[in-house]
Amino acid sequence: MIRQHGVQGMTAPVAVGLMLLLGCSGKGDIIPMNLNPKPSTESAGPNQAVKPTSGPRVTVIPFEDGRGDRSKVGSRTSMWGGETHFNVSSGSAGEATAQAFADYLKGRGWQAQYAKNEPPTAENGPDIVLSGKILDLAVEAKKGFLLTDIEAKSKLVIQAKNRQDESFLTRTDAHSGSHDNVLWFEPQDGEQILSEVLEKNFERFVANTKFDDRAIRFR
Repeated sequence: MIRQHGVQGMTAPVAVGLMLLLGCSGKGDIIPMNLNPKPSTESAGPNQAVKPTSGPRVTVIPFEDGRGDRSKVGSRTSMWGGETHFNVSSGSAGEATAQAFADYLKGRGWQAQYAKNEPPTAENGPDIVLSGKILDLAVEAKKGFLLTDIEAKSKLVIQAKNRQDESFLTRTDAHSGSHDNVLWFEPQDGEQILSEVLEKNFERFVANTKFDDRAIRFR
């Protein structure tokens, strides 16, 4: 959860000290981010696992990264020009997005799993292969006087291949979100909002599709 705090009652020396402390960020530093952060102990309840359904078997493979700059997934800039870049923990936004998608689907009860490569056609193989392309994926944290504004955006093309009849369906969605006036910014704040907008793409795909025997179709 994003932490937002007021600064009323803060003395001038303390404010100046915090300004100097929080405003000094390095140039070119890289902070790894997890696109599928684990829920905090405060929000996670016991036994929240969803029992898999009897639907088709689904495999999610890495997304193609179609962004112009694939070296990062955003940055944090300060009032003094310092800049810190964010990158995914695995080093590949396409793999991290696919892994997050597979985990999301499993949380919805799908028989889904992640694989680095498309499995060969086999009797015990997946019925549906999900892949896609990243058109936009970034989080930007801009620091002002004591407070930080965070913005995140994502745009994905998601493609489903039905192995039963070799048919395809494709959907494109874009989402954005923001958290303003964050006092104690931490990388986890960026992870949280970026994963939220990314999950919106997954959510829209699921909401607009349905299973048809061992295949997936648009509603």
